[in-house]
Amino acid sequence: MRWFLPKNEDFLQFFDEASANVVLGVTALRDMLKDPTDLKAKVDHVRDIEHDGDRITHKTLEKLNTSFITPFDREDIHALISRLDDILDAANGAAQRLVLYRIDEIPARLLALGELLLESSAEVRKAVVALPDRKKHAAAMKACVEVNRLENVADALHREALAEMFANLKDAIALLKLKELYLLLEEATDRCEDVANVVEGIIIKSS
Repeated sequence: MRWFLPKNEDFLQFFDEASANVVLGVTALRDMLKDPTDLKAKVDHVRDIEHDGDRITHKTLEKLNTSFITPFDREDIHALISRLDDILDAANGAAQRLVLYRIDEIPARLLALGELLLESSAEVRKAVVALPDRKKHAAAMKACVEVNRLENVADALHREALAEMFANLKDAIALLKLKELYLLLEEATDRCEDVANVVEGIIIKSS
């Protein structure tokens, strides 16, 4: 298998930029959940980060389309950069709805999901930046396992939150708003797991 030849350093840079940008965007979303004041400015910040992610994705796919030699399978490059972008899309969707739905009181479980998402995105970055170095593949696989664990925790927390809302929340509109927010945050952790699965597949193919 071809692994990160000198001609492919651009891909390394793109993956580094994309994974760092994911952590930046998710951190901004978590900070919104911790302090839901001045939401308009904060959601604009998350949106700008998401747009930066779109630009990185575009540059990567443009490079892929013009490169004869690639560091690993072309479909894996496409999947990796696309799944990273998906994390930011879900995070941005959640941020937008905080403003759209005028939510200024954040339930404890929603904040907890935001914290889990931030942990997961940090593990995703560890896995992605370790890819070029075979000596770090064990660490990358360990990070992928942790992403999978965090996704399971997020799933359980999401179910608990829904059960509590349907049992105790009498305002149907408020319930629907919060239900969608929980779903978007849980979806973002799912997308982190998607990235981990792509990384695992790349490492397995290289072994």
